[in-house]
Amino acid sequence: MKTKGELIKILIPAVGGQGGGVLTEWLVQAFTLEGFEVQGIGLPGLSQRGGSTVYYIEAYPRSNPHKKQVIFSQYPVPGDVDVILAQEFLELGRVLEQGYGSEKTTIISSTHRVFSTLEKMPLGSGIYSNENLIKLAINFSSRFIGFNALELAKENGMDELAVNAILLGALAASDTLPISEASYLKAIEGVGVAVGSNLRAFRIGWEYVRSGKYKHTPGTEVQRRWEDVVTERLEKLKPAKRERYREIISHIEKNYPPRLREILAEATFRLIDYQDVWYAERYMDYVEEIYQRDRDKKKDFKLTEFFSKNLALMMSYEDGIRVAELKIKPQRFKRIKEEIRLRENQIFRVIDYLKPDAEEIYGLLPYFLVAPLVRVANTRPIRKLLSKRTLTLEQKPTTTSFTGFLRLWLLTKLKPLRPYSYRYHMEQKLIKKYRRKVEEFAGVDYELGCIVAKSGQIIKGYGKVRRRTVDAFNRFIDNILTPVSEFEKSQRKGFNLTQEIGEEALKLILATNDGIDKAEELARRIISSKEAS
Repeated sequence: MKTKGELIKILIPAVGGQGGGVLTEWLVQAFTLEGFEVQGIGLPGLSQRGGSTVYYIEAYPRSNPHKKQVIFSQYPVPGDVDVILAQEFLELGRVLEQGYGSEKTTIISSTHRVFSTLEKMPLGSGIYSNENLIKLAINFSSRFIGFNALELAKENGMDELAVNAILLGALAASDTLPISEASYLKAIEGVGVAVGSNLRAFRIGWEYVRSGKYKHTPGTEVQRRWEDVVTERLEKLKPAKRERYREIISHIEKNYPPRLREILAEATFRLIDYQDVWYAERYMDYVEEIYQRDRDKKKDFKLTEFFSKNLALMMSYEDGIRVAELKIKPQRFKRIKEEIRLRENQIFRVIDYLKPDAEEIYGLLPYFLVAPLVRVANTRPIRKLLSKRTLTLEQKPTTTSFTGFLRLWLLTKLKPLRPYSYRYHMEQKLIKKYRRKVEEFAGVDYELGCIVAKSGQIIKGYGKVRRRTVDAFNRFIDNILTPVSEFEKSQRKGFNLTQEIGEEALKLILATNDGIDKAEELARRIISSKEAS
């Protein structure tokens, strides 16, 4: 159960016209009755059109007069949502695919389906299997409560709009939020929409979950066992690498708590596939450095969790070699065939549109050759000359043809040379900074260390997007966290201000392309006002 001293974030993926706005309003009213500051917002979608729409709520205990006013975010952050309350099952799958589920998330969802356009198009059955959605919900949550709320409503002589109150009752019975049953009921009465039937539906949902009946819903007992995870990964590796992966897994089982094991197993598997076993072992060495600090702090290993996830992504950056490798993987062609419902007697053609720019191309070349040229290119006259030109090498290989496949396959054969490339050298320099800053800030304040570890998620994408997000990461560390923490250190106080600004800056950066500009301005403005006072 979330405590009253924490910021609470709730995501409601919904179907337009099914009452998601009313469900949001009930929760806003219930939080208000419990003495919270709260914001509920409807994000753009196909409201009133029977399509996808999303609602987001943030709530925080009402501050006393001496505390700074809470600034709520208008956008949820992937991996940082406490509750997902889903009206419809495929909408739950959509937000899980976008990364909103995590080990901190409680998921409560109706398992009934409103079929999408793509499911209705095939002449045969094109309906997506609920089993995969259930596995996703279990794997990307700390707790999953799933049952067919629409069927439950109909069994009790109610229409589909009763689903919302049934889900609210299920949420209340789960004891996930610091809201009393009485406040939920008063909220339904206060909003004033079909009060009698909604109170009855609330009670139905509450009793269904409180009695544990939802646990017997067909399919929801699907669990992903640790042994299955390991076996699945082993089968995908080449025989020569399996034994060494087993050794890594044995080390993880022996030395790391259950909440970190699957993260580390998946990360090391991907890094072996990305480069080699030695690369995965280097990753584990880096994680071990942070884990030792985490064990001393006894803080439930938040720092290691954030660090290990983001470090794995940073170490598996997408260069030309990786892109070529992903393009020709058998699983990709299999997935395409399934998506277009290809029959056995049909053939298909895949054309990939690639447009690598100059930096992506010379990034594959040896560091000792490229580094001197880049230093010359970065001098003012040359930079001014090249600033108006974007050099790209456009390609359109037919990946399903022999020549198209061969071009990409030959590029993947450069993998053993990757550690000598210019791009690898620059990425390792970035990784070194990330590791150093996580350790540095965690040594000052544990929560600050967690913020720096989370900031690794700023870095993403390919080509220009990658370079823009790397710049945003560097500016976040150098222009926001560092000066604010130094200011607080000079005042000989705690680091509450740095934590607040760091969290808010992360939200801004992740929400929009110009978020880093807004975050820097926020930090400058707050420091100026504090210095003036």
